Amino acid sequence: MNGECLGCGAEFDYDVGSCPARGWNPEEFREQGRHGLARSGHGEPDDDGGGGPPPGPKGATRI
Repeated sequence: MNGECLGCGAEFDYDVGSCPARGWNPEEFREQGRHGLARSGHGEPDDDGGGGPPPGPKGATRI
């Protein structure tokens, strides 16, 4: 499967292993939790229901 190196953007075959230019390895990236993206709660809304402005034009700061 072809993909891009997340280190330099070079296209290489993920099935072969690491990027030949930078050595970035997609399998190691997945094993490390994709740099913390796999952490519980990452990207999830807070349970407290607040912390930011309300949605819509009245919640945005106008300059």
